[in-house]
Amino acid sequence: MSATSLPTGAVPTGRVPSGPAPTRADASLLRFSAGRNPLDPAADAWLKAGLATALPDLRMDALFAARPELFRSAEHLVVCLDASADTSVGAGLDDRGPGGGRPVAALGASWASTADGERFLHIGVQFVARDLRGGAAFSASWLALLDDVVSTAEFPRISVLRTYNPVAYCAMRAYGRLPGAALYPDPRRERRDARISELAARVARAVAPGAPFDRRSGRLAGIGVPTDLYRTRPTSDDDLVNTHFARHTRPGDRILCMVHVRSEQTIQAILDGFSQRYRSATQQ
Repeated sequence: MSATSLPTGAVPTGRVPSGPAPTRADASLLRFSAGRNPLDPAADAWLKAGLATALPDLRMDALFAARPELFRSAEHLVVCLDASADTSVGAGLDDRGPGGGRPVAALGASWASTADGERFLHIGVQFVARDLRGGAAFSASWLALLDDVVSTAEFPRISVLRTYNPVAYCAMRAYGRLPGAALYPDPRRERRDARISELAARVARAVAPGAPFDRRSGRLAGIGVPTDLYRTRPTSDDDLVNTHFARHTRPGDRILCMVHVRSEQTIQAILDGFSQRYRSATQQ
């Protein structure tokens, strides 16, 4: 494994700077990339065991049984570690990151394309331990992931997530509502953006071929594996978003969430926003 410390400074377009070694209150990061620094079988087993412990509200063992290559198939994977935790779960690995620790979050993504050749970043992995949601782990993971993506390709103009979790949608919405970006779906908008709805339909065919797709709500019916991954229906702090998910999904369904960035200025604003969220979370 290779490790990197958390970013702490301002974030210029295209690069995320590394900062000093994290404190015990912070999470350390491990980065993996297909072809350059792949997740080996031992690290994969360690990551699965750690996340199964960190996420008791999800049936992670069933997920890993159904999708054994979930982590190893991601082109870019960022793992957050609780550096202050017991390191015994990761024992036997050559490098457990700064100070050791157990995995408490993972973010993974891969590039994909629509049939029309529109390239998008598909976020296939996004897990954060229940007691860390809304904290530094999310923003730090995204900064590191975008750094890896930009360093090997470009900033993703289209980002896509399939989820049953309103919290994950709200996290994407935080930058999808910036000027110069379009968010899909958006329960707060009375008039829908026809362009992004049409794009969503093309993306849906790429990420879930043959699955029934409701363009108005973003619902992809029956694609979740396992169907009962969530022990209870997750909720966010936004009642309107919770209502949208409750109205349009049942276990096994997913909402296709998407952000289309349409201006260069928005790219910088997104990176600055993640940097600010990370600084705010670590200063609490």
